[in-house]
Amino acid sequence: MVFDWLRTLRGGMRRGVRRGLGSIAALEGRTLLSATAIGEETRVNTQTTFDQTYPAVATDADGDYVVTWASYAQDGSDFGIYAQRYSPSGTPKGSEFKVNSFTTASQNDPSVAMDADGDFVIVWTSEGQDGSYGGIYGQRYNASGIAQGGEFQINTFTTSLQFNPSVAMDAAGNFAVSWDSDGQDGNGIGVYARLFNADGSPQTAEFRVNTDVTGNQGNSSIAMDQNGNIVIVWGTDIQDGDNDGGISARRYNSTGTPVGVELQVNSHTANPQSFPSVAMSDDGAFVVVWQSTGQDQSGEGIYGQRYSSAGATSGTEFRVNVFTTGDQLNPTVSADANGNFVVTWSSNNQDGSGSGVYGRQYLADGTVLGGEFLVNTTTANAQQLPAVAVDDDGDIVIAWSSFNQDGSDTGTYTQRYRGSNVDNLGTWAATKFSLDSNHNQIWDGTTTDTQSSFGSSTDTPISGDWNGDGYSEIGIWRSGKFYLDANGTGNWNGPGVDRLYAFGSVTDTPIIGDWNGDGKDEIGVWRSGRFYLDLNGNGAWNSGVDGVYSFGATTDTPIIGDWNGDGIDDIGVWRSGKFYLDLNGNHAWNSGIDAVYAFGSTTDTPIIGDWNGNGIDDIGVWRAGSFYLDSNGNRAWNSGVDLKVTFGLSTDTPLIGYWRPKSLPGIPTAGAVPSNSPVPSSSPASADSVPSDANLASLLAVPTKRKQNS
Repeated sequence: MVFDWLRTLRGGMRRGVRRGLGSIAALEGRTLLSATAIGEETRVNTQTTFDQTYPAVATDADGDYVVTWASYAQDGSDFGIYAQRYSPSGTPKGSEFKVNSFTTASQNDPSVAMDADGDFVIVWTSEGQDGSYGGIYGQRYNASGIAQGGEFQINTFTTSLQFNPSVAMDAAGNFAVSWDSDGQDGNGIGVYARLFNADGSPQTAEFRVNTDVTGNQGNSSIAMDQNGNIVIVWGTDIQDGDNDGGISARRYNSTGTPVGVELQVNSHTANPQSFPSVAMSDDGAFVVVWQSTGQDQSGEGIYGQRYSSAGATSGTEFRVNVFTTGDQLNPTVSADANGNFVVTWSSNNQDGSGSGVYGRQYLADGTVLGGEFLVNTTTANAQQLPAVAVDDDGDIVIAWSSFNQDGSDTGTYTQRYRGSNVDNLGTWAATKFSLDSNHNQIWDGTTTDTQSSFGSSTDTPISGDWNGDGYSEIGIWRSGKFYLDANGTGNWNGPGVDRLYAFGSVTDTPIIGDWNGDGKDEIGVWRSGRFYLDLNGNGAWNSGVDGVYSFGATTDTPIIGDWNGDGIDDIGVWRSGKFYLDLNGNHAWNSGIDAVYAFGSTTDTPIIGDWNGNGIDDIGVWRAGSFYLDSNGNRAWNSGVDLKVTFGLSTDTPLIGYWRPKSLPGIPTAGAVPSNSPVPSSSPASADSVPSDANLASLLAVPTKRKQNS
């Protein structure tokens, strides 16, 4: 088979040490079935003349990321390598910058990797620089984007062509590079690699990766776990027995010593399997994806195989793409710290105009989170050559090349996603929000977790994603008014910047949820057995537009969550240790369809969140400073399987959300309230009621005294 040295490089693998994810509001669970877009697609390149293409992307533990690409004629001579840094919110850090110092002829094929703290390295193919046709070069940067030393040569064998580099980095900044080399192994193209220390000094000499040298071995991709263990994958010509191309892999420890033998990855061997990509979790488990000809019965399709940290297959080979017409090409994969992963690829004619970029999200055990999703918003012409990076919290950045969108040939674009559906803990006590900002289910103090003052001691704390940035922001409810930190700074900046809505009356209970599936949380209130929901999201009650639904009794406690995984929050109530859930989402109690679950005791406080990341909200309770979480999602307490987490004091109020990993300062305890129409003082509609407890089956509850060990 022929290896295209101008093919896009695999996205850089993020590395780091953090754990846990989530996104809901107080006593509410806003989750989506799969990855949720944050903001709009964004053009990366400032220079738009000619082509800016072949993107690669990498992210650190906290979600800071860097995109690199090849730009034609910008450095004065053919293609050059450029890059742009971003904060986790997608805000550019500085301007785009040139990476290569040597500008003669073409510098192309960029790949990038980043460590946990944001230090990064970019590698590329440089034409003629090493005295032969092509060589592999790199440039290191610190987390501030300052070059560390000059560009350096990676390959020592310089005869003919070395091309198609791929780079990976561990948590401490040590990195490894693989590439394809023509003629070095004595028979066509072979795969080579080299390890480097964090300071850029070589740790090893270059070494051959492929043991079989028959025909060509190339299009390599490399991944590294947090401890420096490595997996390299590549395509072969004839090694899988059908003389038509297959996928191989080899594992190494952190010193570059081979672990085990060369692996054949693909089980299906008919026709070619090619263009592999690999990603690794922090514990060394890994996943390989590739494109396979004819296997999905129509052109090229995308397939994958998971492996344990010991190199044993986990499950069987699986197809990624759902749409099978025509060709699905150029797969890339990236994984978070826990091994949850995202696959991206380009698909011909699926988005209605040329090729488009698609993605699909998986849990570490191979469970699919929803269907494939279209990444590019602009569909005119071709969007292709995707690259993907996932941070330790599962948040995603996808980059791609788009033809003529920036007005001149191809440009590089990105889209950010909230990838995780695992929610985090927090508490409120006497004006202070204490939030598990580093997502490890432990209070670690204000250096890594967040404690901020917002409001007064008589307020009711609330939380939700007010601005669609994918993070939960804080807020309070006071005397019929919602004070929302809409810009996410933790400061009250006045109603012109933050939001203040009058909605409901003093005696109502505030509720928060995504009522319309737009990725932002809206407000609402509970009053005497009825839910009043701001369905259009304008912060005001609009009779005939917004919704009022009777569900439950006056003495019940309202709960909100996505019970069915459709991305829209549903209603429910808690009554005497039982959860009553509107499973079909029609805002009414339907006996035989909706359900009641006993979990906890009468004096507990209900909490809702997606504890296992499957896109469906789970139940739980708060009792005396501990969270009891139905982590396996069967809506029953299973000792030894479900979780008890101690966080806060028994007098605190529990909160659930996806907390921004930054310290948040306090706000004033009062502010001017805009004039908005309140919810009417009496309920304008009636609906089916939740049946009384006497009509419900008896279910097992969380024990009232015996608790699971933390």
